[in-house]
Amino acid sequence: MSQVRFIRTLGIKQIHHLARRRYGIDAQGLHIPESAFENDMTLLPLSEVNRWYEEVEKRTGNPDIMLELSRELDLERVGAISRWFLSGSDLASTFRRINYGLSSLQSGAYLSGSQSGSILKWIYHNPYIEPQCKVHDSIRVAVFMTKILRVYLGEDFSPMRVLISGTRKNSAKYESYFGCTVEWSQPKTEIWFHADLRLATRQKTQFSQRRLAMNFSDLDEFLNMPEPDDEVKVIYEVINYSRHYGLPTLERVSGLLGLSTQQFQRKLHGFGMNFTTVLGYVLSNTAVTLLGKGVSVEEVAQRLGYQNCASFNRMFKKHRGLTPKQYIQHFHDTF
Repeated sequence: MSQVRFIRTLGIKQIHHLARRRYGIDAQGLHIPESAFENDMTLLPLSEVNRWYEEVEKRTGNPDIMLELSRELDLERVGAISRWFLSGSDLASTFRRINYGLSSLQSGAYLSGSQSGSILKWIYHNPYIEPQCKVHDSIRVAVFMTKILRVYLGEDFSPMRVLISGTRKNSAKYESYFGCTVEWSQPKTEIWFHADLRLATRQKTQFSQRRLAMNFSDLDEFLNMPEPDDEVKVIYEVINYSRHYGLPTLERVSGLLGLSTQQFQRKLHGFGMNFTTVLGYVLSNTAVTLLGKGVSVEEVAQRLGYQNCASFNRMFKKHRGLTPKQYIQHFHDTF
């Protein structure tokens, strides 16, 4: 359970939908349930993203699929987060914002800068990606980093060198995109460029301040990345994710946590909880969020995996003291 890490859907959403459309992949064909992508802030267990990487390559039959799709990533379509990332007055302030902002988008991964003489190295490392998936993750992030640099330095910008984890046979395809030498089988993803390029005088694009346009609910979700040692929060988020497969079960949640059902139950008992209680707590919280967005009671019940509204109503009243419709009436001004 100490190895459980998360990534938000917005990190892979565009690639996911591009892969499905371009290769005609059905809604359930890339492992992660399609409903998980309805909210950009959904936390995906990294173990699920590892399976997703494998399925994307398997279903497309294209070992270079991550380059093919990542280079079509539109930073403007990432939403309010991209406006926050790109609201720095210059490249140096944007580096700082993205580097510390990553922790709210991916847990266990980090971005940092390191200078060696006149060379600035932008470094990404995620030790929780499985070995067979490292190349996909590395390519995805290297393309993202390069796109950020090209926003400020112009589309003709090429790094001095790019380091990628894992290997790919068609190196020429990657060198064509990055415009420089690509070194493979590296422990970390790195983009090298001349340190002077971060100076404001070298910047080719001017940005006006734009509103973040993030509502309170989105802000709550953005800030809720669990710390690895906060096991209760990790359990909460894994249960919340597993509802995309239907009503969460003890077996599924245990599996996502890397525990047997017995180990998971002992863990819950140690916290003074049982699965039914924590499940109701998680689902009632999720229900309140959905109801606040105007989703009907019937649809909320369905999204949470309940076969009928009566069961959902009983669960909700047990944890909120009111039925869902009574809750909406009670907080009429809020909803």
